[in-house]
Amino acid sequence: MLSLRAVNHYYGNQHSLWDVDLDLLPGKCTAVLGLPGMGKTTLANCIIGNLPIESGTMFWHQAGAPPCDLLQIPAAKRIALGINCVSQERRIFFATDGRGKSAHCAPGG
Repeated sequence: MLSLRAVNHYYGNQHSLWDVDLDLLPGKCTAVLGLPGMGKTTLANCIIGNLPIESGTMFWHQAGAPPCDLLQIPAAKRIALGINCVSQERRIFFATDGRGKSAHCAPGG
């Protein structure tokens, strides 16, 4: 489980994340929704370690292990915990016809 409490981030003097509290539970799907410029990408970059936070806490709770403070773990080591993201600009499928894409998406394909 990932727990964020009172997370704040600034770009210079621009306050971009305001006291964010969030729990991402194992086996659950969580969506962060908002208009452009609301801080969705900033939040993701703070979680994966690409941006520092000004204040607040981020803890990773792995089953059977004590919680670890993510703020003490650099981005490159967070990947080993399974914390990462795939940018929306990345293409999942190479250019192919519809039949080729269907084969990738079909059960067992």
